[in-house]
Amino acid sequence: MQFDCDVLVAGSGAGGLAAAVTARKAGLKVLVAEKEAVFGGTTALSGGWLWIPNHPMQQEIGVADSMQDAATYLLHEAGEKYDAERVDAFLRAAPRMVEFFTRETAVQFDASATFPDYHPDAPGGRAGGRSIVARAFDGRDLGKKLKWLRAPLPELTVFGIMIGSGAELVHFMRWSKSVESALFVARRLLGHGAATLAHGRGVRLTNGNALAGRHLAGET
Repeated sequence: MQFDCDVLVAGSGAGGLAAAVTARKAGLKVLVAEKEAVFGGTTALSGGWLWIPNHPMQQEIGVADSMQDAATYLLHEAGEKYDAERVDAFLRAAPRMVEFFTRETAVQFDASATFPDYHPDAPGGRAGGRSIVARAFDGRDLGKKLKWLRAPLPELTVFGIMIGSGAELVHFMRWSKSVESALFVARRLLGHGAATLAHGRGVRLTNGNALAGRHLAGET
């Protein structure tokens, strides 16, 4: 069997799908080649967080940043492996990437003012604000394509439920200490059970599963 395309993308993780969606938006004919029977790659198994200094949501969460501080931090972390040209390209393009996907596709992000850099006390480091994660997503919006999405790692779920970082995680950690949290967890358990009966899996996608699902949703 032979296929013709303008752009051939190898792999269906976040990088591959981002390239594919961008090429499609540019009017090109794209083919994504994936060796597995499901899409999402290791992205679908991951936490799905992205480290993007100076992203557009930093002002909303009250975090000040600069390219110079981010470059200083990367220089401290990379040492002799620091590549000024690539770092500059990343720091200039990454915020534009966030703007493009949130404006043109189904990919949406949430920012965290409390998710720190690996070494926040290092020169140029931040105690929070640079990391973003794909917003939770209703997998039913994928229709029949939901069955193509790689399932999350069982070790990263609770009774099969994908738990988002932040407030959701706090509720699950405090379910036995708070009536509000107990009710929240009970609703999630009931909703997950109903979804599993109807769709064979949970439909509220979070973290890396949400990122992969949102990328595909942009082309459904």
